[in-house]
Amino acid sequence: MSSPPDRSPAAADPTSRGYHAFEDPVHDRLFGVILTLGAEVWSLRDRLNLLESALADQGIAVSALIEELALDPERAHATAADRDAFLARFLRAISADG
Repeated sequence: MSSPPDRSPAAADPTSRGYHAFEDPVHDRLFGVILTLGAEVWSLRDRLNLLESALADQGIAVSALIEELALDPERAHATAADRDAFLARFLRAISADG
């Protein structure tokens, strides 16, 4: 199994290598956060695609199972609650009074 790419703060933060595109360094850091999150989303999508393909190669129709689970009202409610808690933590971390 291969190890995932280096996601250390120094590796992911363009500002750590002298990156400068905006006059306000806060904007540079925010842009770095956006790039880092975008890279992470891509990595997760890629790994999920590989996992689904590997399971399909083993005869497990995981995509259909995922769609079936997504229709379960109890699971949908729990997922929505988990999402709302995640967003609250995320927004709290970036808020002025965080």
